[in-house]
Amino acid sequence: MKSRSFISVISILMGLSSMAMAQSSVSSDIHVAKDKKVLRDVTTVSGDIFIGSGANIKADVNAVSGDIEIGSKAQVEKVGVVSGDISVGKGAKTASLETVSGDIHIYEKSEVNGSIETVSGDISCDSGSDIMKNITTVSGDIELDDSRLGGSIETVSGDISLFNGSTIEGDIIVKRKSNMVLNKNEKLKIIIDMHSVVKGSIIVKEPDSNVIVYLANGGKVKGEIINAEVRQQ
Repeated sequence: MKSRSFISVISILMGLSSMAMAQSSVSSDIHVAKDKKVLRDVTTVSGDIFIGSGANIKADVNAVSGDIEIGSKAQVEKVGVVSGDISVGKGAKTASLETVSGDIHIYEKSEVNGSIETVSGDISCDSGSDIMKNITTVSGDIELDDSRLGGSIETVSGDISLFNGSTIEGDIIVKRKSNMVLNKNEKLKIIIDMHSVVKGSIIVKEPDSNVIVYLANGGKVKGEIINAEVRQQ
């Protein structure tokens, strides 16, 4: 997994240094009003950011340790956080989502036109969510509920769950090493349930990596399942 794929603390701080060019704060919360149009970056260090419903941010939204909450039907470009959480409201649209240790929650019928990336944060996608490209994490868990992913999922040690007819157009790729010190004896679980489908393959890069694929209630993988135990339920 390439480190350049993940959000950089340094890059965020560099972005925050251009305060004159952005709607910015060091420690105060930032509120963008309902239906407001914003043409510049929205950034904060330790405050939270709240994007009102229907707002249109024609720029990036970044925080270091604050949370970012995007209201329903709002539109935002790239969203990035180091240690805070990101929530995307019902029917909202974003370009991409990135966090290091924070969780990402995508509510119903939301769209992500790019990729979602975390290091240790969990990712959950509610009914009708549509992610155009990839989901990538190191140790965070991933859950799709009646959602579509246009690309692939890549993980090292996070569990993956697909429910209620979720679809992955690409592969699930596990880069967990068999000799990892952390989680060495724990099973990595991939659950494909309730008519969910992986159209590509499930590829575990190394054998003996303790990966189990559970296929239940019509869940299926159209491609190959490589280096993983399969359990039908």
